[in-house]
Amino acid sequence: MIDLARLRVLRELQLRGTVGAVADALGYSPSAVSQQLAQLHKDVGVPLTERVGRRLRLTAAGETLARAADGLLSQAQQAEEAARAASGVVAGTVRVVAFQTALLNLVAPALDTLSARYPDLVVEVLDDEFERALQSLVLQGVDVVISNQYDAIRRPRTAGLTDELLLTEPTRLILPAGHRLAASESPVRVAELAGEVWASAHPGTAHAELTERLCVEHGGFRPEIRYRSNDLLVSLALAAHGQAIVLVPELVRFTDQSRVAVRDLADTAVRRHVIVWTRRDGDVRPSVRAVLDALRSAADEVAAVRPGITRGG
Repeated sequence: MIDLARLRVLRELQLRGTVGAVADALGYSPSAVSQQLAQLHKDVGVPLTERVGRRLRLTAAGETLARAADGLLSQAQQAEEAARAASGVVAGTVRVVAFQTALLNLVAPALDTLSARYPDLVVEVLDDEFERALQSLVLQGVDVVISNQYDAIRRPRTAGLTDELLLTEPTRLILPAGHRLAASESPVRVAELAGEVWASAHPGTAHAELTERLCVEHGGFRPEIRYRSNDLLVSLALAAHGQAIVLVPELVRFTDQSRVAVRDLADTAVRRHVIVWTRRDGDVRPSVRAVLDALRSAADEVAAVRPGITRGG
């Protein structure tokens, strides 16, 4: 009988490539990883790894077993949780990654529901960037990822993952209250913003790409981005103090709205979509299904009380 813990070590080696990376991921020492692989070799009776220089590489047999391990480990976890669920207990640990706005508006309310309904369920939450989080989802380091996506910036789909649209929200221009374009409540043409100082997220993020593309494609200029933060509340504070203009989705709230002016863009409607991602078989687990249901309920509540924000599409 193959030991599932040893099988997990083999699978991690296939995914991560080095014994050191496997040790870091599983909380083992490198020598313990090597011992687990050696014992698995004895259990199976054929070589599963081979030494190539200083690195350990899977043999053809090792690759075959590692591919099978993915399904076996998933089935074992599902079976354990299903047994608990059959007795009325939803338990286990679900790891959720989300961006700030989703954490505030969806994850935090969902945790209220989950802690009251499922006291044996543990939900771990991490604020992280989408690309790194999605890789962790593929590697089974996390179970649920909530991301955002703008109309103009489509991300490629990832094999083995499934996504669900939770919310769609408008994204608007935020001006300092004393700005020359704030006197009128009419939509603002992007070309009128040439020469302005902008706040945006860090390069490589969807918000940074949105700001750049909007100005180039609809205004014919490259924005002067003087301030960069992935925290949109920081960018809002800069706008409130007259230092910059910024594009902000509807879900982002600022305590003192009197110091800023919110305007639509005349050239184009910019929408942001809030999307939840899981592994294709991930929501079979009762624990993950409970978290997804709580997130859907939180999205229902947001859409019910926030005009302009649409549930789903």
